[in-house]
Amino acid sequence: MLFFKLINSSFKRNGKIYGPYLLATSMLVAINYIFAAIGVNHSLHHLASSSVITAMINISANFILLVTFAFLLYVNRFLWQQRSSELGLYSMLGMTSRNLDFLTVIEKCYLFIGSIVCGLVTGIIFERLAFLGLGRLLKVHSLKQPWIEPAALGKTVLYMGGFFIILMAVDLVKLHRLNPNQLWHATTAAPQRHSWLFKLLGLLGIALLAGAYYITLTTKPRISAFSSFMTAVLLVVAGTYLLFIAGSVIVLQFLQRRKKFYYRPRHFIAVSGMLQRMEQNGASLATICLLCSAVLVALFSSITLYAGIGDTVKLYTPQDVVMITNQPVTRQQQDVIKSAAKDHHAKISDQTSYQATTTQNGYWRGQRFINQGSLKHMTNQTTNSVIFVTSHEYRKMTGKPVRLRNSQALVYSPAKQHTGNITIAGYRYQAKNLRQLSFAFNPEHSIYAPAFVIVNHLPVGIPTMNVTSFNYRLNGSDRQHIRFENDLQARLQLANMQVTGRHNIHYLLNSLYGGMVFAGILISLALGITTTIVIYFKQISEGYADQYRFRTMQQVGLSKRETTKSIHSQVLMVFMLPIAGAIVNLLFAIPAIKQIMTQLSFYNLQLMIMVAVTITAALLVIYLLIYGLTTRVYHQIVNNVR
Repeated sequence: MLFFKLINSSFKRNGKIYGPYLLATSMLVAINYIFAAIGVNHSLHHLASSSVITAMINISANFILLVTFAFLLYVNRFLWQQRSSELGLYSMLGMTSRNLDFLTVIEKCYLFIGSIVCGLVTGIIFERLAFLGLGRLLKVHSLKQPWIEPAALGKTVLYMGGFFIILMAVDLVKLHRLNPNQLWHATTAAPQRHSWLFKLLGLLGIALLAGAYYITLTTKPRISAFSSFMTAVLLVVAGTYLLFIAGSVIVLQFLQRRKKFYYRPRHFIAVSGMLQRMEQNGASLATICLLCSAVLVALFSSITLYAGIGDTVKLYTPQDVVMITNQPVTRQQQDVIKSAAKDHHAKISDQTSYQATTTQNGYWRGQRFINQGSLKHMTNQTTNSVIFVTSHEYRKMTGKPVRLRNSQALVYSPAKQHTGNITIAGYRYQAKNLRQLSFAFNPEHSIYAPAFVIVNHLPVGIPTMNVTSFNYRLNGSDRQHIRFENDLQARLQLANMQVTGRHNIHYLLNSLYGGMVFAGILISLALGITTTIVIYFKQISEGYADQYRFRTMQQVGLSKRETTKSIHSQVLMVFMLPIAGAIVNLLFAIPAIKQIMTQLSFYNLQLMIMVAVTITAALLVIYLLIYGLTTRVYHQIVNNVR
């Protein structure tokens, strides 16, 4: 009973630490349960896009598990620092190592049971709400979800139990490696001396960040764009940690060596205080910066794609149905279209047809397009595709008069403008930019941005295709529209690459991007929880450290007002560094993300900027609110000593 009384007493004394810890861990357990419950849902498997949604949910669930484990390891380190003094005192009072082991096991069991019970109850309550949100994002109303998923419960308990066993083992190993005196003084930070290797690591951090930003700025819309972006992400992670841990210290030490600058009251206090803070908190600040960066990137990518579904659908299919055939549509095929429309009570309108060259894939080298032919011949250099249309077809489709010389061309390229003297397929043209082209689309649904080139005569030697498109009216649900488009394709006996239905594409993109938004929101929520707790615990550690600083600065003659102003400005500066770094990371990530989105036929730069500004402003407000709330705890700790 004595051991349980000691643990209960410790929980009461340290409520400001254990309370937020249990709250954050419970929320992470709830999010893990929600992902697990949706992952085993049976009604999702009946959707046409079930494989894509399931894969996305599983990837997100695994990522959240990693975030949860990393968070538990980080916070466990802080809990250990707070508990080590108590354990050292118990050891000095006569407790054996076996007694201390038992106390540690009881503590971890308390935390595990509290986290798992509160987390699962919260997860069960909010899981149905999350599932309804997923259904609205996917625009599917036939999804069913039971109140409790036993498989998800078992999976969540199993993983969390494994994590807490690992934490318990870590604490027990630390306990046996330290003697009572070391336990008592475990929180005392030893002065650090930095060798030339430390300076080298700081410079390496700057170099890694510069390399990452260079990759994002030079990424092209090719098949390797995503792998290049992930390489940049890894470099940003490593570079951020090295910069916050070593680079900031190097800069502050440089300022210390400038005697005319350093030996002034204001600079002396600021630089020396910041130096000590960065030495102690560099890794934590880097973690906060990366967590905020991840939130910004996840929300920016998913929300931008989801908000731009309408633009993307229009670029895939400018009319409700687009068909590509080798020859003009025959009378027999026209009869099939009319018969299918009649059977589904659809009314055909605005049917158009034009001839163009087949898609020629390649890449631009300056003003010259290197033609690689069909998709079968694509390489890692392939970035674009080109389609030729005659000026006659352009006039027929748009109703706009156009007069071109044989050496002139109009170019519609939503990804990147091409004007001036250009060379394509051995022909040289004086190109002018077209801002809009109503019948432009991506014929092969490829990842390469198409460019439509309007010329008087099609180049010799390039095969041609016939594009037929029309709109239709059908009074019915989205499912009935999709049935009509699928039935029409089946009756015409055309391959998937030859027929594009607007409702089909819209449904698939809703499934893909809606799942991305759902996963992005839950991931951002998990990252936001961990960020909040990291900031909270960092404020507590800053408060305990500043107790001594307050006392020392007043002993050397500074007033309470000067002392408070100096230290509070340092704390604010330290905690603003991560959010500033996160915003810089997002700014450099946007060019690479834009190139990746180009491969998904998304070119709305204005929408991207609007989403980026909105989520950045929202995160900044939330971050400052969290800082303001956690600062209260900091003030309470510091003021208790003054």
